[in-house]
Amino acid sequence: MKVYKVRERQHDALLDDMLAARGIMGEKDIDAFLAPDFERDSHDPFLLPGMDIAVERILSAKKNNEKVCVWSDYDCDGIPGGVMLTQFLRTIGVSVRHYIPHRHKEGYGLNKEGIDSIAEDGITLIITIDLGTTEHESILYAKEKGIDIIVTDHHVVQTLDNPALALINPKRPDSTYPFDGLCGAGVAWKLVQGILVTLRSGSQPFDYAQGKEKWFLDLVGIATLSDMVPLVGENRMLAHFGLKVLKRNRRPGLAALLKVLKIRPSALTEDDIGFMIGPRINAASRMDSPDIAAKLLSTEDEAQAGVLAKELNHINDERKGLVAATVKEANHRMLENPVSGGVIVMGNPKWRPGILGLVANKLAEAHHKPVFLWGREGGEVLRGSVRSGDGVSVVEIMSGAPEMFLHFGGHHASGGFSVSEENVHLLAAALTEVHETIKSKGTLVQEVMVERELSLPEVRHALRDLNRLAPFGESNRKPLFVFRDALASRVRMFGKQNDHLEVSLASGDTTVSGISFFYTPESFLKPIEAGQKIDVVGHVELDWKGGPRIRIVDVI
Repeated sequence: MKVYKVRERQHDALLDDMLAARGIMGEKDIDAFLAPDFERDSHDPFLLPGMDIAVERILSAKKNNEKVCVWSDYDCDGIPGGVMLTQFLRTIGVSVRHYIPHRHKEGYGLNKEGIDSIAEDGITLIITIDLGTTEHESILYAKEKGIDIIVTDHHVVQTLDNPALALINPKRPDSTYPFDGLCGAGVAWKLVQGILVTLRSGSQPFDYAQGKEKWFLDLVGIATLSDMVPLVGENRMLAHFGLKVLKRNRRPGLAALLKVLKIRPSALTEDDIGFMIGPRINAASRMDSPDIAAKLLSTEDEAQAGVLAKELNHINDERKGLVAATVKEANHRMLENPVSGGVIVMGNPKWRPGILGLVANKLAEAHHKPVFLWGREGGEVLRGSVRSGDGVSVVEIMSGAPEMFLHFGGHHASGGFSVSEENVHLLAAALTEVHETIKSKGTLVQEVMVERELSLPEVRHALRDLNRLAPFGESNRKPLFVFRDALASRVRMFGKQNDHLEVSLASGDTTVSGISFFYTPESFLKPIEAGQKIDVVGHVELDWKGGPRIRIVDVI
């Protein structure tokens, strides 16, 4: 159950109020937050354990003309990070290949088949992006093949016994690095900085202009804004300058994609990255071809860029169609066999695991229950995704029945798992029992904090203050406001499938458009009816014309 709580107003000024709500007070802290600074906010890369070893090994590979492989994950953190590091290494004269494992054929991370392919190509050094922290067996296999591995990653470090030549991860327990929230591409960026610090301070001439590397921040920014990392400190700076570079529209592939999506580069926001660019990069691997996304980000050919942008957009349309079809099938199955317990568990060997997180999210929102979905990803292992729909931690649920899984992990609201064919039929009963036990400990109430009340006439002025707080994301959430006694003067559905809601909200002489994608007037705590006054909870944002509108989250 959702309960909306409105913060007490601290100041009359909206910006001061929102800063105070984030714990940002005092002139120094406010200035640092509102004005990210590249030099000030970039920490010394050599505070990361293993950085010195990694830089030395890479420069040795450069000197000896060794072949190097950048092995990245296939998501919107790994692909931009992999392209970034690959392109940088080429600019300093390293022979490098970018390898992205196939989600469905190879699965996540390092694998023996891929390592064999790399060994046959004469590669003697692998640098990982966004993976490798826990993949000890594959790293040992690479060492047997005569391949050194440098791991750059940001996932939780369980042990320092990693057999890699270097493990660069800000979450290492022995790390003195002052910020542990970097995404995978962000860690790879620190490797770039470490290499440049060494080359620029060396005795040999090095022709690489100071600051030239900042042009790579567009890719680091995409990853940082896509990967649910905290947008504070160094990440806020990387996202801020990443957006600045992106607005310069220097990459033909991204320029072509923005054109297809009808997004003006100069008006690009974090929402465009999160809801338009990121999903299309992710769609490539979900639907079979991660290399298409990497080629789009790296191509210098404008003609090829146009073709790739259209292809990637088509792949994303296929992904959306597959998600919609899977949601429809799941809902049909629940109509035929209603789920009586507090957890939804279902699967189909024909379902593609890569899209099940998206499907689970839609089902969790619709049914307000945790949703566990599984499909087959090659071989006998069944893989799935889970989303929470009632405030219960999905990790806590899975931890209550560890014997059911081959592997599981995740965060409070989402996660993933693998399960054997023998256990999959026992999964629903086991998870339902654990869920009931958790719920019996107390009533679960999901508290949602609203920034403050705002009147409709204040909306346009609020945009200016909100722009100064952007970019928004984890640890700097887009502010929610409540608009009291707004008249719903017009209510309509729109879109190709007539599945989006628009409400004209009026107060006095002011009328503001309110929208909610994939919602109907009946989707909220209180249904919307034309001609009635309502209390709307929502975000303030720009519409496609550059004017203010309200993204409706709920009606209370």
